[in-house]
Amino acid sequence: MRHTSIRKTIKEVVTSYDSYKDEVAIMEFDHTSLSDLRKFAPLIPTRFDALIIIGITEGELDIQIDYESHKAEKNSLVLIMPTHITHFISGSDNLKGWILTISRLYARTQTFSGQSFSGQKPTVLSYMQLKKNPLTVFDHDEYQSLYASLEYIKGKMRQQTHVFYQDTVKLALLMFFTDLGNLYFSKKKYHLTAALSRKEELFADFQTLLREHCKKQHDVKFYAGKLCITTQYLSSILKEQSGRSASQWIQEALIIEAKGMLKSPRVNVQQVADKLHFPDQSTFGKFFKKHTGISPMAFRKS
Repeated sequence: MRHTSIRKTIKEVVTSYDSYKDEVAIMEFDHTSLSDLRKFAPLIPTRFDALIIIGITEGELDIQIDYESHKAEKNSLVLIMPTHITHFISGSDNLKGWILTISRLYARTQTFSGQSFSGQKPTVLSYMQLKKNPLTVFDHDEYQSLYASLEYIKGKMRQQTHVFYQDTVKLALLMFFTDLGNLYFSKKKYHLTAALSRKEELFADFQTLLREHCKKQHDVKFYAGKLCITTQYLSSILKEQSGRSASQWIQEALIIEAKGMLKSPRVNVQQVADKLHFPDQSTFGKFFKKHTGISPMAFRKS
């Protein structure tokens, strides 16, 4: 008699799992879930299409981020950005903690107390400072205060019949990142300006230009010209720093702008196409559907 092996889902492996749509998830784990949880970790260094925050309540986690080794111990937080290259090495047998994941697109379309974890918006806690300091150790009370904020998010996620469900989840996330930002500012290293390499400077400058010009300028040549480099070199830098080409960054920025406009009842699809400098509504519609899987009108009604 042949036995069929059915792989468990991550929801079945962790000790608790809460989520908001497909955008935000919170998982808790302990030693009983470790062996199964390890099966979900990529075997090779990987970029995740999400912002991931891991809290270590007990034990140790050995991890490589951008090929630098880190040991996360009790009361520490690991912040993994979509631009990080991450490799999970090992965890102690008594490892216990939680994981907060936020899809890259959702993170880029929200403002969490001025924090920017995708490099999309300017912030007092700079993107590069966070990117270069992915591991932070807190004292017991600080860590517990963050966990309390996390529990609050979970509570709001479970109130799915709330009339303002989406807003309450967003506000709970805002509270968490407000508390996190406050704790980061208590750490001296976050008051220092991160020393950037030339490629990192170009990456940051490109993102600034993209924020300012993405509605009008859709061509990689424009951004390369502003940075006084070739289009090939710009794309190679962006690929190295983020895993995505210049064209992909521009396309994603346009989609984010389009989604924001389409949710406004005072702006029709033609006006969105005009504001984003597409030649006509048909071209915009094809672009939007290609990158989202649905038409602008379908998105507006969703």
